Amino acid sequence: MKTKKYLIAIAIFGGMLFLAQAATQYNLDGQQTAINKDRIKVPPRG
Repeated sequence: MKTKKYLIAIAIFGGMLFLAQAATQYNLDGQQTAINKDRIKVPPRG
């Protein structure tokens, strides 16, 4: 029973770490796209 509780606790903790890292990475990507808007070229007749 103790082993099962430890495994569940480690799985929850690992999931929280993964979600925190994914959220930070998503925010960094959002900031980069906001900064690099000059790379998008609009056609002159479009």
